[in-house]
Formats: sequence, structure tokens, C-alpha cells
Amino acid sequence: MKKQKTAVEWLVNELGEYFPHGISGIHLMIEQAKAMEKEQIMNAWVIGLFSEGKTTSEEYYNQTFKNK
Repeated sequence: MKKQKTAVEWLVNELGEYFPHGISGIHLMIEQAKAMEKEQIMNAWVIGLFSEGKTTSEEYYNQTFKNK
């Protein structure tokens, strides 16, 4: 199975093309964003496992990430 990129990995790759000399100055923020994204993905999987179809993925996203 081909490994997919997360949104953060994709963004880092794209930024690298615009800044060929590197984006090392924001390395710590990138690692923090990757850790946050990993936690969000893992939490979504667990919630999906136990929700038994009570909510759609769109509803979950809106409840979890949309500003009220």
C-alpha cells in the first residue's frame, strides 16, 4: 500500500519548493503541527470506532474543529 501524505507533510513539501534554501527556521512549528495532526487523526479513529454511526464525518469535523 502506498503511503499517503498528511496535510502537514504536503504543506512542508510545497513550501520547500517556494523556499529552496530551506524552511529550517520553522522546523519546531512543523514538528508541533505534525504531532497535533497525528493526535487528531488518532482521536477521530477512536471516536469513529465507538460512535456506531451516530454522527457523520462532516458533523464530527464541524463539532470538533469549526469555530462557533
